[in-house]
Amino acid sequence: MKSVLLTAWMFLLLPAVGFSQQVWTPEQQQQFQQEMEQWKVQFQQQMLQLQDQLAKMKEELKDQNRDSGSDFDIQFEVPPMPPMPPGSTGDQNEEDTTSFLMPDMDNENNDSTEVKVGRWNIIVRDNHNKDEQHVNIYKDKTDCTDNEESHHLKNIETKYLLLDVGLNNYSGRNGVSNLTANYSPLKVNTGKSWVVDVHLINQKINLISYHLWLSYGIFFEFNSYKFNDLTNVLVPRVDSVVFVSSEQPLKKNKLSPTYVGIPVMLRLETNPDDINKSFHISAGGFGEYLLGAHTKTKTTSGDKNKQHDDFNLNDFRYGITGRIGYGWFNLYTNVSLSTLFAKDVAPEAYPWSVGLAFEF
Repeated sequence: MKSVLLTAWMFLLLPAVGFSQQVWTPEQQQQFQQEMEQWKVQFQQQMLQLQDQLAKMKEELKDQNRDSGSDFDIQFEVPPMPPMPPGSTGDQNEEDTTSFLMPDMDNENNDSTEVKVGRWNIIVRDNHNKDEQHVNIYKDKTDCTDNEESHHLKNIETKYLLLDVGLNNYSGRNGVSNLTANYSPLKVNTGKSWVVDVHLINQKINLISYHLWLSYGIFFEFNSYKFNDLTNVLVPRVDSVVFVSSEQPLKKNKLSPTYVGIPVMLRLETNPDDINKSFHISAGGFGEYLLGAHTKTKTTSGDKNKQHDDFNLNDFRYGITGRIGYGWFNLYTNVSLSTLFAKDVAPEAYPWSVGLAFEF
């Protein structure tokens, strides 16, 4: 009963917040108190009628089976509340706390009750004077339930589907091309040889104060080595790197190996509180496994041909990797320390790539 009466009082109080705070005259207070006493009596009578109807319905449910045709007419009507005393209806300046007096509700155990709606708190407190109560309505400024989201640093951060796009080529042990005349068809047009890395997952673990991280993940690497030579093509299913002359003039001639790899790096962040405004640098290594490869040629007349084979490529590759950037934008490079082709298969070529890495 106490909670029902308190709810009724809240409906009475809320409209009053929109009016200017004022002090009622003694005559107005006495008249309003008398009207509220009458309203309380009517409200309590309605509650008693509701209790009687609910008890009657409970007895009927015990005596008969419930069916879809059973109807119980529950009648309950809240009596109209007495009008507020006349007062100013001017604009009210916004304040964090609005207090006003109201008559005692004769609740013996009513010490303090608090209702919270969003960032607004409504508190009803008994005063030492039993003839009055205080109602405080205020906004909780310490509450952060609005759409304000603070950045929370985590010891483990995970991202999915990151993308690297770059150009690739290969060179000799000393960093320059050492392809002899026999392997000159392997010379690559770097400006047209693309590599795309799709990182399925990338995870970082905090090592030191959110500035130094250990980074690792899984990625797929799709390479496209476009040859300058448009007259010779790689021969599949032989034990060495061999070329034969094309029967038709070529417009396109390329080798496309695909790898799955795991990178492991140390990453330094200058501003871990806001990654979008942080300068970062990473360095580490990677390991890759060959999933498959194919050559693709296209003649000047438009005919296309694909040959699937490993073409004596190294099944495993490993190397060093690094990247530097700001926010989501990075420059990266991968340098293989293992040869493109299998051990003891000439020529000795070490792949490398440079490009852009996006960390959205």
